[in-house]
Amino acid sequence: MALRLRAIVEYDGTRYAGFQRQAKALTVQGEIEAVLRRLTQENVRILAAGRTDAGVHALGQVIAFDTNWSHSLQELHQGMNALLPEDIAVRRLDEAPAGFHPRFDALSRLYRYQVWNHPIRSPLRCRYACHVPQALDLEAMTEATRLLVGVHDFATFGTPTQGESTVREVYRIEWHREGSLVWMDIEANGFLRTMVRCIVGTALQVGLGSMSGEEFARRFASRDRSQTSPPAPAQGLCLVAVRYADGYAPEHFEGVRVK
Repeated sequence: MALRLRAIVEYDGTRYAGFQRQAKALTVQGEIEAVLRRLTQENVRILAAGRTDAGVHALGQVIAFDTNWSHSLQELHQGMNALLPEDIAVRRLDEAPAGFHPRFDALSRLYRYQVWNHPIRSPLRCRYACHVPQALDLEAMTEATRLLVGVHDFATFGTPTQGESTVREVYRIEWHREGSLVWMDIEANGFLRTMVRCIVGTALQVGLGSMSGEEFARRFASRDRSQTSPPAPAQGLCLVAVRYADGYAPEHFEGVRVK
């Protein structure tokens, strides 16, 4: 009988056309499945907690797959990391409860968006952060985005990944600064396509003084996609962690608070 396994995967999304497998593009899912086929001699298909877009990174993507692997999980774990490209790593591999689904069983997902807020760009930091050379008013950005917490219709900021509903519940949204590095942590029960990047792109206009907090609130309330600012660049976004009822995954991330 096949085992259902689950894993925590970290990846640098720079050179990938997103997580989800595509016929004619390099994807994270495609790379992992190719390695699993080589190791198990099975046509393995993986499920994921989130379909990150092109250029988006992950510290805590959670995947699951079924396999008739007859050796130890340690051997499979080591084999996967030996064959995967350097920008993808399996941080943890475990047997999953029967029927576990990384997307539908998730209670929340935590994303982080990073901004390098300095007059001079940083070639190293800007691989994982959006560069904004002008000074940002973090207090104004915090105040504007505070109204996003709770159950709301987020149609202004994204489109559904499945179904028609654009209602999501945001548990928390926080802005932080450490030197020239600014970041936003947002945790919710789910996200629309481009939702986080559009929130950041619009909030940055508030931080730059190009938009008032009142205008941000008006645009959010409009539920009109044409009212959002262009999405912030993909390289600043990272899926940090996914939370489950049985406690899987969050404890793996030191220094990251998951609700």
